[in-house]
Amino acid sequence: MAVSSRPNTLTTHALTVLSCLLLVLAHASDVAASPSPLPPHPSAAVDLSTHWKRVTPIVKTSEIGNNVTVHPQGLGTDGGGVDFSVPAIIWLVFVLLTGAPLAIAGIRLWRVTTGLAIGLGTTLCVWAAFNNTVSADGLSDIVLAVVSMGGFAVGFVGGLLDFGRWPGILLIGVLGGLSIGVRVVLLRPGLLIDIYIVNWLVLAAFMALGLAGVLLRQRVGILSGCAAIGSFLVALAADLVIERQRGMSFALRFLFDRNNSHFLDIVHRGYNPSLTTQIILGASVAVIPLLAYGQHKIFKGPFRRKSDVEEGALFDDIEPGSRMSELKLPPTRASRMQLLKSRFSLS
Repeated sequence: MAVSSRPNTLTTHALTVLSCLLLVLAHASDVAASPSPLPPHPSAAVDLSTHWKRVTPIVKTSEIGNNVTVHPQGLGTDGGGVDFSVPAIIWLVFVLLTGAPLAIAGIRLWRVTTGLAIGLGTTLCVWAAFNNTVSADGLSDIVLAVVSMGGFAVGFVGGLLDFGRWPGILLIGVLGGLSIGVRVVLLRPGLLIDIYIVNWLVLAAFMALGLAGVLLRQRVGILSGCAAIGSFLVALAADLVIERQRGMSFALRFLFDRNNSHFLDIVHRGYNPSLTTQIILGASVAVIPLLAYGQHKIFKGPFRRKSDVEEGALFDDIEPGSRMSELKLPPTRASRMQLLKSRFSLS
């Protein structure tokens, strides 16, 4: 079935205008009120018992008589390393190798794209789960990075197989919406909304929109999702080079890590992005329509291999509202015996 070549101009303009407005508002908030200085590092002497009582209920303490239970504190590097250490280089190479193909040719890579989607989703879940459950001693950055890469490998292989096709397509929409929502939430200091849980409701809304796009208009949803995921990962790589672990790296830890043992190093420090990080976040949202439209014009074929049609995959990439009578069956292959008969036939 032919796919409409008319671009979704309304979505393109809306995303561009939204990203520009958010970037202007974020910069205006920085000019209106300069951020407060960062608190001392957790290694500095702090009266923890007083501190934890004062910040309740962000981190809960239990008091039995005169005894106060305080959560021991550790560093919240979350596997990201320091500067250009080995874990930091692993993550930098990882986000580049996964983000660039999705941003440039996600609609063309077929099973590689579904593998990347499931692999990235698995990596995010593994990384967030470990960061929120480890103790104050935690795991070394290299171990956490390797474990996260292992989760990606398992998910990537699953996405390459036949049963991973539809889960991969759905995850493209969900992760695409999540990547846009994360950038919107992280544009302002202290997150978009002061109440932490409300920011996650915003993220849930973006994920639902991304999923709906894939379900209602598969090609448009895949184009937008691949462009969104790819631009986010490439932007993260650029920010890691410029801002190291102070920019988007810390922003992601601030958003996803609510481990009580990392409170002083993450939550209490607060999130105050630099102007460079805000520009990278806003620009990466603005290029999503351009990347999606570029893939749409360059790769006009459906999201499948040509051999799928020959193998009888007739119902892939069917747009909603298509009639069964409109589907054209592929020509049947002649058997070898029929070819021999036709070749030596006297008629």
